[in-house]
Amino acid sequence: MERFGKVFGGRKPVVAMIHVEALPGTPRAKLSVRQIVDLAVKEASIYRDGGVDACMIENMHDVPYLKGNVGPEIVAAMSVVGLEVKKACGSLPCGIQILAGANEAALATAHAADLDFIRAEGFVFGHVADESIFESCAGEL
Repeated sequence: MERFGKVFGGRKPVVAMIHVEALPGTPRAKLSVRQIVDLAVKEASIYRDGGVDACMIENMHDVPYLKGNVGPEIVAAMSVVGLEVKKACGSLPCGIQILAGANEAALATAHAADLDFIRAEGFVFGHVADESIFESCAGEL
């Protein structure tokens, strides 16, 4: 919670989620990485100008999801998207989640793109989700 307080100043933030278009290598992919970046940056700018406290990116359209892991093409594309969204957001904190439960990939992407936080699915508690059963991953992360 100490890190949360440093990033968000101890208040309950409004975090805008940017659902990144389907990424190359996934069944619904239709756009180039450059086009995906441009759309994500445009959306981030709208949220920034609207006064949100933070932005996040997520690969919502990469269905069907791979449970717990993604390929290097997803990490590469999300790193580029994250870096450009972070630039567009200026001083706003920016984060990432990579579905489904690809928490190590999210951590690597956040590091590469200089993002401020990740949303780790199943960090402390296991749970049943639409993708399957997720075990906690705090120890691994």
